[in-house]
Amino acid sequence: MAIISTYPIDGSVNLTDKLIGTDVEDSSKTKNYTISSILALQSLSLTSLFSGSELTNQLPSALNTPLQVKFGAAQGDSNSVVQLAANGTLTFNQNGLYFIDVYLNFERQGSSGGTSITLFRELINDVQIGPIKSVDLATTGISVPFETLVPITTGGTYPIGSTVKFQILRDSSGVNEGGLYTQATSSSWDDVPSAFVEVYKQQLT
Repeated sequence: MAIISTYPIDGSVNLTDKLIGTDVEDSSKTKNYTISSILALQSLSLTSLFSGSELTNQLPSALNTPLQVKFGAAQGDSNSVVQLAANGTLTFNQNGLYFIDVYLNFERQGSSGGTSITLFRELINDVQIGPIKSVDLATTGISVPFETLVPITTGGTYPIGSTVKFQILRDSSGVNEGGLYTQATSSSWDDVPSAFVEVYKQQLT
């Protein structure tokens, strides 16, 4: 058997490739193990890094004019793995798989008549990902909660320093009404934010 360091490097690793190891439960025999079987031993968990809430209404200034969604004050986790800017931009400063949980409280207030068509989209590095979402509001005073989960992997498809943003827009096919509204409560419960975000990072244990 040649010295291990002299073997060529496999530039196309897959889950069925094999590694050599010792089976201590079978008289320490030398055996092959697939990469997939080793990965299956690891348990995956999600760690919440931080959350943010915006308690002011967020309304586009005009038809066909995008508005970036905000999630409260600027903040980040204790290790600066992810940073949230005051304008709502999320910046990812470390390799890993992340999940962004976003809640939006769509509503229409003001004048009635016609239908408000409010659009929503996600952007990574200022490029739209996924489809446009739409909330159509023909009646004032009715809240429409919306929640979505956005994954992002940095160090792979996206480099460290990648940003994630969220935008809403009042489409000109509808009336110039609608947006994200907060809801004040009279109970002991907290007020409903116009937008909320929580960022999770996948951990191997």
